[in-house]
Amino acid sequence: MAQSFHILLVEDDDSLRACLGDFLQSLGWGVASTGFATEALAMAHRQRFDFSLLDFHLPELTGIELLQQLRALRPLPSILMSGQASPSEVAAAQQAGFFTFLRKPLDLGRLRQSLDTLIRSHFGGPLTPWNDSAPGQWPCRPADTPKAPPSA
Repeated sequence: MAQSFHILLVEDDDSLRACLGDFLQSLGWGVASTGFATEALAMAHRQRFDFSLLDFHLPELTGIELLQQLRALRPLPSILMSGQASPSEVAAAQQAGFFTFLRKPLDLGRLRQSLDTLIRSHFGGPLTPWNDSAPGQWPCRPADTPKAPPSA
């Protein structure tokens, strides 16, 4: 029987946040999502999350700073995502104790593998079997939704 998890998703790109939320919900999990660190912290004060998926570059804090504040409330395994993915960002994520670091645009297979590994190591169980080629399995793919370039 599949486990149900409650995930905190913090991503400031609206379309990517919606895609990731749909994907996580398709696994039967509860998802609370926002594009803002302060709202994520307020959510974490109101409810308990099993793990989080955080963007590195947020409007108010970095994903690393957000994780530090979330962990002050309770332990929380987390995955960090970034479109820039510089070597210094990867090193900072490792030093901050993120479970893993994913580069954007996200690869759905890599995301799925990371989630499976996180769940095995923290909760003792695998994800339910999943067929990547199943039509309609997920309405959008993160790789198809890159962040828009900054306005000049």
